[in-house]
Amino acid sequence: MNKNKAIIFVLIIATFLCSCFIFSEFLLNCVSRALVYEDKIVKAEAILVLSGSGTGNRIKTAADLFHKGFGKKIFFSGFKVYPETTTSALMKKYALKLGVPENKIVTEISGGESSTRGESIANLKLLKKFNVSNFILVTTSFHTRRSKLIYQQNIDSLGGGFEFWVYPAPDPLVPIQGWWKLRTGQISIFLESIKYISYFFDL
Repeated sequence: MNKNKAIIFVLIIATFLCSCFIFSEFLLNCVSRALVYEDKIVKAEAILVLSGSGTGNRIKTAADLFHKGFGKKIFFSGFKVYPETTTSALMKKYALKLGVPENKIVTEISGGESSTRGESIANLKLLKKFNVSNFILVTTSFHTRRSKLIYQQNIDSLGGGFEFWVYPAPDPLVPIQGWWKLRTGQISIFLESIKYISYFFDL
């Protein structure tokens, strides 16, 4: 009887391992897709772009939305990366290169912490200063779901007054499908997964 149980146990483990191997690609893609959130966007008063991502994919996506008429202005809130150099200045420079008029770009240097949570507070204050009540939030695809939660939480803590839609910017260095094939994808998805879990523990 014990021998039969042992055989059944081994068969179950073997079946599980075989299933993981056969469906490994599907399961890995499920991990990355769980981090992605996307709204059906509508025309808004502003397009808000989160800083980060050295590929410029967020600015390019925002510029594309602007040229299609989805936002009247593009907002950046940046941080100092070197003396006399800020992320917002670099983002603005690229946006100008992509054909966004300078008078349609609003930038500000954030004095808060350089995290999504800290940046969200700075961005919401910036939007409020310009009487913006609705906006499209643009960030890298794998960063969208956590950004959605953080912005909604901070909007609620500020007493509301904002409506927003989240739009993902694809990143060639962190593809949602097949992310594990690139070192940059492995690192980014792993770190974002940890940050996503940490969010629920308020860490």
